[in-house]
Amino acid sequence: MKEIKSKIKELIIGFANGKESAQKTLEKINKLTSLKIDEDFLRNYWRSTNLKNFIELLTTPEIENWAKIDDEYADKLISEILNNLSNDAWINRNTTALEKRYKKSTGTISNWIFYDNIADRNKILGLLKTNTTIQL
Repeated sequence: MKEIKSKIKELIIGFANGKESAQKTLEKINKLTSLKIDEDFLRNYWRSTNLKNFIELLTTPEIENWAKIDDEYADKLISEILNNLSNDAWINRNTTALEKRYKKSTGTISNWIFYDNIADRNKILGLLKTNTTIQL
């Protein structure tokens, strides 16, 4: 994993220094990562995070068994999110799996946490299990 992170860092720095086109850089990065990115994200990641965290986001593996998430595992994933609000990689990994499992649109959990200020993991789990988008 360390080798992949180094290679991605090298690719991003090479792109930033004009050594490689965006398209070629994206092709190479997307072959190495679980999270696929587009040109806009490559050009603008620095607006929301630093290079180290961006690489971490790109290389954190997805939760593949999302369809088998039960209440106990969902509670654990929600707790990890709430306890690591500055870790984009964990937030992305966990919210993606939970939103797939509970058939919620992308960004639903982040909206609950960051915009609706919901910090109770039981409330988040309850919202995930309902058919509605939010209950305040």
